[in-house]
Amino acid sequence: MKKKKDSNYIDFGQWLYEIRKREGLTEDQLADKINMVNIQAINIKKWERDLEFPDLDAIYKLSEIYMIPSSEIIDKKQQTLQAGIEGIHMYIIRVLSLLMGISIYGTIWFCRIVIYGTLILVTIWFYLLTINIRA
Repeated sequence: MKKKKDSNYIDFGQWLYEIRKREGLTEDQLADKINMVNIQAINIKKWERDLEFPDLDAIYKLSEIYMIPSSEIIDKKQQTLQAGIEGIHMYIIRVLSLLMGISIYGTIWFCRIVIYGTLILVTIWFYLLTINIRA
């Protein structure tokens, strides 16, 4: 999966914008072609600015209009979502490392220990709870 650091990476919204411009369509014309009650030019503006993502019905319509496989559109959407999540995670890790006064690598390991430790404790707790219910 491509990340924002890659020179070839392009966000979902920018990708949709470039396809629409290549096809020579305005936002209003595309909304008319999609021909769905809840889709207007404002929705297309939001999609192209990554403020909102189209639902599956709109993705299938875009696929028909642009003659692009819907799986390609969905994959591009997922790449943008994943890149955003990874960016948020790194921001949180940087803040935590600053607050704890340890390196980013140390903070990543600390977070893993806390998360996996919590998962283990919850699993043990559920196991003990099921034993008590049976007894």
